[in-house]
Amino acid sequence: MSKSTKILVGVLVVLGIIYAIQRITSTTSTTQSSRPFAGIDTSKVESIHIDFGPQIDLQRSGGLWKITSPIRFDAATSQVNMLLSRVAANPSATVVADNLSDSSAYGIGSSSPFLKLAEANGKSVSVRVGDVSPDFNGCYIQLAGKNKIMELSANIRTLVGQSLSNWREKKIFNFGTSEIEAADFALGDTLYHFFHRDTLWRVNGTDVPEMTARNVVESLVGTTALGFVDSTIDESGTLVDFGITLSNREHITGRIFELTEPKGSFPQIYLLNSANHQVYIVSSTLASDIEQALRMIYSDYLINKRS
Repeated sequence: MSKSTKILVGVLVVLGIIYAIQRITSTTSTTQSSRPFAGIDTSKVESIHIDFGPQIDLQRSGGLWKITSPIRFDAATSQVNMLLSRVAANPSATVVADNLSDSSAYGIGSSSPFLKLAEANGKSVSVRVGDVSPDFNGCYIQLAGKNKIMELSANIRTLVGQSLSNWREKKIFNFGTSEIEAADFALGDTLYHFFHRDTLWRVNGTDVPEMTARNVVESLVGTTALGFVDSTIDESGTLVDFGITLSNREHITGRIFELTEPKGSFPQIYLLNSANHQVYIVSSTLASDIEQALRMIYSDYLINKRS
């Protein structure tokens, strides 16, 4: 065999090997990729179960999501929608390991988050969720009952790994300023009675500019929770008492208060809402902001009337 012939044979062998590798790679990538959430319709999902520390159950009721366990509370709509939207995008998943002995390398184990989505007809999908992928755009998952570990092209790990507090609705009041007919604020012995009708606002019978009055009321009804208190606490140290009457005649009362904190620490500010008897942790400046705004109304509009 001539030298040129040997070279030609060698080249053909190399090309054959390259072609075979490409074929194998192509076949593997096709057969080892899937879309694990393709069988679920997120618009029909009625329940979400998350097991990561405390088991959290969410149920859709009348178009709204509620936490049913370990507490009963309104769910954070934005949080639920974010999870469902990532699933609804039908992300792909590629097998990265066939052996469960490799699961710890991908953050998958009995203590990692477990997610189950279920439709009303019983159709469901369950996955164990591991670490976020190196590019932070995806995460590792293991389908229930399967041995393969897959890399999902969507990051659901940061969502299912959230604490119970993050699944709770942070909005304290379920109404807006336009629905308020009257609002009362008490600072010690001083009462500020707000009357509202269309664009008219009066405080203690005196006309007050709309935005001036609205800013005070909205600072209360627009506040959001920083945390939740589910145990009984001493409500001493009241800073502001409030009462709100809605146009449908519903009446809500509550108070903003602080507790005695250890020396050298900042006092924590709390808000009690009679509508659900829930105590919320709120901004440390909420009470002082309301108090300052009320005193400005007093000095700018009420003091002259009193004199």
